[in-house]
Amino acid sequence: MPVTAIINLRALSKGKLSRSFHCLMHPVFLDRISKTDEKFGKTLHDAGIMPPFSISPVMNIEKQVVINESYWVRIGILNEELEEMFFLSMEKGVWREPIQLESHFFEVEEIVWGNPDGFEWSGRNSYSDMIHNSVTCRKISVFALSPMSFKKGDLHYPLPEPSLLFGNLLRRWNQFSKIGLPEDYDFGDVSFAHFNIQTQPYALRKGGTVLGATGKMTFIFQNEISQLCHALLQFAFFSGIGVKTTQGMGMCRIVSVN
Repeated sequence: MPVTAIINLRALSKGKLSRSFHCLMHPVFLDRISKTDEKFGKTLHDAGIMPPFSISPVMNIEKQVVINESYWVRIGILNEELEEMFFLSMEKGVWREPIQLESHFFEVEEIVWGNPDGFEWSGRNSYSDMIHNSVTCRKISVFALSPMSFKKGDLHYPLPEPSLLFGNLLRRWNQFSKIGLPEDYDFGDVSFAHFNIQTQPYALRKGGTVLGATGKMTFIFQNEISQLCHALLQFAFFSGIGVKTTQGMGMCRIVSVN
C-alpha cells in the first residue's frame, strides 16, 4: 500500500549548501535500511531504475543550513515489503542516530507516517482504492514541485508529453502493484488544456545535471481513458514521475479534477 513517511529534521550545524545538497538523502535512506536488515538493504540498493520508493528534495531550505531550523524530507514507499522494513527500522532505533548530509548534521525530530494531520504532501492510499476512487473526468491538473524529466533514447527529455508521463507511471504501477493494468495504451487521446511550466536544471548526487520541468499542467481527455489516468496520477503522488525520483526529481500532486 503506497504511503509517505515525512522525516522532520533539526539542523545541528550551519553552513552553505553544495549544488547537489537537495538529493543527498538517498544514500542515508539506503544506509538506515541496510542497518535494519543487511540483505534487504542490498536488494534495495540493487533495485535498478525502478526501486520501490521515491525521495523528495530536502525541503524548507534555500542557500544555507541554519542551526536549530527545521527541515523535512518525504519518502514515498510503494510496496508492503519496504513499508514493513521501514517500520522495523524505526523500532530498532536506527533513525535516532544523527543524519549527515555532506558536512551538515541533523537529528530526526519526528517521523510522520501516512496522513494524520492533513499535510498536503503526506498520505496513504491502496492500489485498489486508487482504482476504485478514480473517476471519468474531462480535466486533471497536476503540480510538479521538483523537476520531472524522461528518458528518450540516450537523452533526458524535460517536456511532460502525455505518452511519456503516463507510460512511465503505468510501467511503475505494474512493477509494484498486485493489481495489473493493461500496458497496450499509447495515451494518444490525452492532451493539454493548459500548462504553466518552466525548465529547471537539477544537480545529481554523483555529478552531472538533468534538465527537468516544474509547474502546473492540466491534462484534457477525450474518453474513458481519463479514469485510468486519474488512478495513475494518484499513484504519482507516492512514486514521483520520470527519472531520478529517488534523488528528489518528479515530486508532484493532483490539484484539481473536473
